[in-house]
Amino acid sequence: METDSRQTAGGPEERPAADRPFRLGAWIVDPAANRIKQGDREVRLEPKVMRVLLLLAEHKGQVVTRRELEDNVWPRMLVTDDAVNNTLIKLRKALGDDARNPAHIETIAKSGYRLIAAVAPVEDASCPTTPAAVTPQLSAPADQVTVATGAASSGAWKKAIAVALAVLLVVGWFATKWFARDPVEPLTEHAERHAVAVLPFDNLTRDPEQDYFTDGITEDLITDLSKLSSLRVVARSSVMAYRNSAETDYQIGAELGVRYIVRGSVQRSGQRLRINVRLTDARESRNRWAERYDRGLSDIFLMQDEITARVVSALEIELAPGERQRLTRKYLTNVEAYDEFLRGLDLLGRRSGDDNDAAKAHFEQAIALEPRFARAYAGLAQAYSQDAVYNRGPTAAKSLARAEDLARKGLEIDDTLPQLRFVIGMVEMFNGNLESATAEVLRAIELKPSYADGYGLLARIMHFAGRPQEGREAIAQAMGLSPTVPALYLMVDGALLYQLGRHDEALEQLTTSVNVSPNLLLSHLYLAAAYAGSNRMDEAGWAVNEILSFNPHFTIAYLDYGFPMRDQLFRQRFVDDLRRAGLPDAAGGTVD
Repeated sequence: METDSRQTAGGPEERPAADRPFRLGAWIVDPAANRIKQGDREVRLEPKVMRVLLLLAEHKGQVVTRRELEDNVWPRMLVTDDAVNNTLIKLRKALGDDARNPAHIETIAKSGYRLIAAVAPVEDASCPTTPAAVTPQLSAPADQVTVATGAASSGAWKKAIAVALAVLLVVGWFATKWFARDPVEPLTEHAERHAVAVLPFDNLTRDPEQDYFTDGITEDLITDLSKLSSLRVVARSSVMAYRNSAETDYQIGAELGVRYIVRGSVQRSGQRLRINVRLTDARESRNRWAERYDRGLSDIFLMQDEITARVVSALEIELAPGERQRLTRKYLTNVEAYDEFLRGLDLLGRRSGDDNDAAKAHFEQAIALEPRFARAYAGLAQAYSQDAVYNRGPTAAKSLARAEDLARKGLEIDDTLPQLRFVIGMVEMFNGNLESATAEVLRAIELKPSYADGYGLLARIMHFAGRPQEGREAIAQAMGLSPTVPALYLMVDGALLYQLGRHDEALEQLTTSVNVSPNLLLSHLYLAAAYAGSNRMDEAGWAVNEILSFNPHFTIAYLDYGFPMRDQLFRQRFVDDLRRAGLPDAAGGTVD
């Protein structure tokens, strides 16, 4: 998916430049070795931390936005805000920098980051370089340093930094694609002919504050089409990576494994709403259908129903019994409640604690405006279940109980919403009722056949049920529906591979998961066990340190909650590996 320029930059003729170190203040940066050095002090950086440093150095003195960091360091990956924040924290920690009084990296409010330390080439021929090696960060915080002043940067070192960044990006991209490959090829020729990707609609108001509304229109169309059993629909998490993409429909279709592409635009002006929609045959590069809608905002639900029906008709899809009825938008008439719901949906997708709390407030307001708004109950239930998954809030158990209560209230209003079944399935899983959990998730998938998260949850249930091979089949389905693989899917696949004793493959998936979402504690937990299972004890200890940095009270005793493993032999192996990695048995306890 990377551009030709990146691949050329990483070619043999430019590769030596990537090994060239440079000075950053009092530090010497060695990109090839993923290390920085100051006197006798040497700090190894994680590859993605080095990539961020190189990108900032390449644009020294200029603001690099968060979007630019995501696009260049995590290309075509579903990245949480935590990934960027955590990487910057690690970089500042290694440099001994203070975010409030920076000497190296300055935060520009609501814009991005700027490198302010002096950058210059290393002219001392005695400065060693080493072959490129990917090593985990095992370093302690670096000492505070005094930034050296120097002459203005030259074109030579800028080119060297750019080439170094290009090489690391190409290596990282190929590693990501290899690590995230589907265990079972999910596409067939038949599936491609009946597969569609709904790309993010353009916000023609040019007001970023309206992005939530435009994205909500996109997501609703994805949700509706995902209910059709004869159609494969790419998940929202993957198509959002193509926002503002200059790639052709043919390129995007080839990358996502789909034949049809839906594009559109939304313009909301007062009480008027204009929506343009186009369905393209990506393989033949021709339009199958296009339409423009210009109506009052109060007609939004009728417009959405018409758009879905026209897309289905243009695709010549045969509907199964009951599917036409499920496509009818009979659940809501209150536009203000719908607007609150879309605001909550946007915040929920960001997967951070503060955003999750804000999402709850919007969902609650939507319910207050429209008490029988089942989808708002589903959104609120998902927000509480997300608190439990990411261990936010007072206790995970309370969050799960609240999620279940909301989901069951939603089912009383509309028992055909797959998101409600999903939440109940998750609650049943954590409570150890694996048979009931399986039934709920299978019902969710029946209601929404292109339910990537449903297959992801099914894979976790199979993991706990001691059926890892079936779990891998389920996670393959999830990855096939979401080619830009989320960190949670990578974690689940890594856990299943570890369960099967395939430690090297598990480490690949889990390492990638950590890089995409550094604050996903479960990835670090399975990573520690997989490292210990491979007798790589230094790396296992590093993974445990990461776990304890997120939650200093996390112990092996926590496995009694939320890890309902039926296979006791596997559970004992998991516990033994975590003990050997250095995870304490109980609060205040230590492991020799």
